[in-house]
Amino acid sequence: MADSTTISPPDQLVTTTWLADHLADPAMRIVDMRKGDGYTQAHIPSAIRYDESPFLRADGDVIGAEAFAALMSRLGIDGATEVIAYDDGNYLFAARLWWALKYYGHEQVRVLDGGWDRWQAEHRPVESTPVEPPGKIFAAHPTPKWIADSDYVQASIGHPERVILDVRGDEEWTRTVATGETPVGHIPGARHLVWSTVLEPNSKCFKPAEELQNMFQQGGVDPHHEVIAYCLGGIRAAHAVLALEIAGYDKVRNYEGSWAAWSREHRPIEPPPGV
Repeated sequence: MADSTTISPPDQLVTTTWLADHLADPAMRIVDMRKGDGYTQAHIPSAIRYDESPFLRADGDVIGAEAFAALMSRLGIDGATEVIAYDDGNYLFAARLWWALKYYGHEQVRVLDGGWDRWQAEHRPVESTPVEPPGKIFAAHPTPKWIADSDYVQASIGHPERVILDVRGDEEWTRTVATGETPVGHIPGARHLVWSTVLEPNSKCFKPAEELQNMFQQGGVDPHHEVIAYCLGGIRAAHAVLALEIAGYDKVRNYEGSWAAWSREHRPIEPPPGV
């Protein structure tokens, strides 16, 4: 059960109703993060298409500040823009953009709860005409509190006020399926909670904030401690960072290199449970 910790409202999300009421807001930029050609067939009115790699990666890490600033500027985003991201999956790409904007100092970003699937299910308005945003000037300011590197993670093993959270799938945690050429195991002392369990199975919306906090606490993730999330390459970890923020955790980092970097650098490894 949750303790007396105050549950923060899920202000990292917007509902479909809220978005439908604000489609004409000139200070807002809706970003369609879906892969494929779905955007050309139908999209949320006034949404722009994100046509770069949704992983926002370069050489295994998040793209650099200069490249990110140029990309956001081209998408018509500047420091005053309210960004709403959505996709048609489990928020992996919308959450990735959310985290990258946070990391580069842009706080005015939220994710559409339920995404494109919920928007369609509710028969909300759509359009097929591409939106060409006017160029803006975005200034990227890397914010260290949102990210962790391998040295920081290793220094956090056994730290009394930090929790390392592995959000890979159960099969990866126990290594019953292959994950590239990475070795079996996990970062020593890591807690485990599968990234997708934060979503309602039917609606695919995020579970309520209090329920999320209960889930994290039952998994050994203290809301008073700093949490460092990791997966295989930092994508699902960004999703977990979003879920933790919704749950009211205010000290959360994405281990961007994640298990791929950890194992490549020959860092200490704890074997899977029962091995």
